[in-house]
Amino acid sequence: MSRARLAVALVATTLLSAAAAAHVRLIHPTNGNPLRWSAPATVSIVVQATGSDDLPDGSHLPAIQLAIRAWNEATGTTAALVENTSPAARARTDWESDDIHLVLFDETNASGYFPNGSGIVAVTPVWFLSNGVITDADVLFNGADFTFTASAAPHAFDVQDVAAHELGHLLGLDHSGWAGATMYPYVDPNVVLHRSLAGDDERGLRQAYPAGSFSTITGRVTRASDGSAVAGANVVALDAAGRCVAGALSNAAGNYALAGLEAGAYTVWASPLDQPVGAANLGAGHTVVTNFQSTAIASAVVDGATSTSVGDGSAGVAADTAFALGRNFDELPLRVVPGAPSIHSLHGSGLAPGSALAASDPDFAIQVLSWNNTVVTFQVSAPPGEPDGHVDLLATSAGGDRSVLHAAIEVVPPEPLVLGSSPAVATIAGGTALTITGAGFRPGARVVLANHIYADGDLGGCTVVGDATITLVTRASTSGEWDVVVQDPSGVEGRAGAAFTFAALPAIDSVFPPAGWAGGGTRVRVRGADFIPGTTVRIDGALQGGVTIASATLLEFTTAAALPGGPYVLEVETPTGGTASAAFAFQPDPDPLLDEVLPASGTTAGGDLVTITGANFTPDVAVVFGADPLTGLGGTAAVEVLFVDSGTLQVVTPAMAAGARSVLVRLALSEQAAVEPAAFTFKAPSSGGGGCQVAPAALPRDPFDGFAAFLPVLLALAALAAGARRPAPARSRVR
Repeated sequence: MSRARLAVALVATTLLSAAAAAHVRLIHPTNGNPLRWSAPATVSIVVQATGSDDLPDGSHLPAIQLAIRAWNEATGTTAALVENTSPAARARTDWESDDIHLVLFDETNASGYFPNGSGIVAVTPVWFLSNGVITDADVLFNGADFTFTASAAPHAFDVQDVAAHELGHLLGLDHSGWAGATMYPYVDPNVVLHRSLAGDDERGLRQAYPAGSFSTITGRVTRASDGSAVAGANVVALDAAGRCVAGALSNAAGNYALAGLEAGAYTVWASPLDQPVGAANLGAGHTVVTNFQSTAIASAVVDGATSTSVGDGSAGVAADTAFALGRNFDELPLRVVPGAPSIHSLHGSGLAPGSALAASDPDFAIQVLSWNNTVVTFQVSAPPGEPDGHVDLLATSAGGDRSVLHAAIEVVPPEPLVLGSSPAVATIAGGTALTITGAGFRPGARVVLANHIYADGDLGGCTVVGDATITLVTRASTSGEWDVVVQDPSGVEGRAGAAFTFAALPAIDSVFPPAGWAGGGTRVRVRGADFIPGTTVRIDGALQGGVTIASATLLEFTTAAALPGGPYVLEVETPTGGTASAAFAFQPDPDPLLDEVLPASGTTAGGDLVTITGANFTPDVAVVFGADPLTGLGGTAAVEVLFVDSGTLQVVTPAMAAGARSVLVRLALSEQAAVEPAAFTFKAPSSGGGGCQVAPAALPRDPFDGFAAFLPVLLALAALAAGARRPAPARSRVR
């Protein structure tokens, strides 16, 4: 099928940030159809495994997953990003293929999207059909020209912040002029507040992929001078508290629709998209007019379910002015912590003494410290308990001209304080209960530990017990030292550097056999956990040989010669320094050896006579069928065991289910043992009827009585052989 192919370079640019446009949809450049996914509830996304050259520890993965989570937590929308975590998908690099939507780092500009000096930090190429349906989209980070971080490294761009922005493009959103919006077109190494969505971003998804009932305010932007329409105006709705909640771009006829609104009272503003965000920051196809000034144009009360029209509003926009607040090199949004006054500066034009500066939320106190025509410096104070969100800054010149910097302030809490965790070391196998202590932990917090995300309230996540405590149970993780990171839902985070260690901490569940010959050569199997290559074994301090790591739960080794005695300490030590211990004894006599079991099969009913040959048997020998050959546990003891000599045993089999079973020989006094897996097979009797069985005679412990005891059995066998030569009487059976 033919398709329009448009690579939409929707980028984050170094050392720039500030501005003025509400949520805008990506559109088809020629017919204006908004771009959208046909199945928005299942938009597949794959995070490429290699990641960034700057992050060899793989920390790009949780950073991007947190960005995915931010969009998936938006309410009132059917849109959802579904991560494909299969190793095969993560290994792919063919981002141009339609069947995969990759997030990857382009370290060599192989894509061609990052020419030298472009200033493009990341790009989201989008492919779509003429009806606007997206067929493919991918996120490419410019690893050739920029450095990335997931741990606040200086002079590097935050992976989560950049990824959140680009994923908005992947979902079909264009840039926003809200300085605090995730879709704001500029990024700065010192700013991470775009990690969390603003109202503009969330209502953009609601408008593109709606779910549930909300209100819409519709209207038209016109000029106060002549009533003519204003195209491409940045229209913003403020709630009754003066907080920014929704935005839209007026169309060529000046019409706008502020969608996704909850019930309440709203004031509608229109501002020009001139600077720092302008038409050049938007995808092709939009008409933008900027020769007017910020104006409150309408107000409305909505019920949260129906649409309300305000028409042309109560006022048209005022005439253009050179008075302007905000430039693209300002670090925006300005972070304000309730109860903690902070000083900020913003650039612009016409910022002369005699001007005034105010916040759209009256709870905020603004104290201007200086006006200097191109810059204003001021202190912002918000009372304790002020909720998170975005607030406009309104500058008014001495002559009454206005400029609004929408969502210039973002209210966030202090960074969480992370003191550490208890315990500070856990096994790589996972399953360790962990308590993180600190301060400023709020509901919805996320813990990042060893590239795993534990989110408050998630199944298998973490629990915010209180302001100072978070609990979780670790997952299987890579060994090494890791930061303990607690990230607030607002995106601010605290971390305790290298405060936690995942290590191979071996555990021993069983040692089989628990004793061996002092002459050495006993093959010992140890069951447990966290056995890794390079693990060593010592007994009474002496290194043992032939260590084989069969799996993380099984190792084998061969004993070295030692002095008889014990039990000695058997110690398993991993290369990371983790140890586990158990007991082992050395005996003066050689271990039993098991050579052959004849016959090698018998009936499931048991009672079959079997001869076991080998070496080093003793009169206290025990025989077990079906024991675990790795641990010596389980199985069923033989009905009778006759010690014939040190190389021969006569035993009577027990009843067991059909199948091949191990045969274990154990010396009761010394605990030395030998086992042969699948050495004897129990077979179910045939279903043809007839036949006969032999009841075994008891096996005496006195070897001089052996012939008399075995005589009835021999006679029975002779009778069976004779019966095979002539027909047996009807219904007769030897019992």
